[in-house]
Amino acid sequence: MEDANPSTDSSRSSDSTAVAELAKETRTSPEVVKDLYHQEVAAVGAAAKVRSFISIIAGRRVKQRLMALKKSRDT
Repeated sequence: MEDANPSTDSSRSSDSTAVAELAKETRTSPEVVKDLYHQEVAAVGAAAKVRSFISIIAGRRVKQRLMALKKSRDT
């Protein structure tokens, strides 16, 4: 049986890199991005049959959420 939430050193490292890049790109606190990222990984991972792209999809969803939030604040 495959682990539902793999926690290898390489996946943690790439997750922290993704969080740092998203925080910088969206000018958002790394703590906020980290929380959102973990929420998205859990949501995407729960429905995923192929686990290879979970972090990529989660990162995109976090970016979309943050950009939408910033856009709604600007209007």
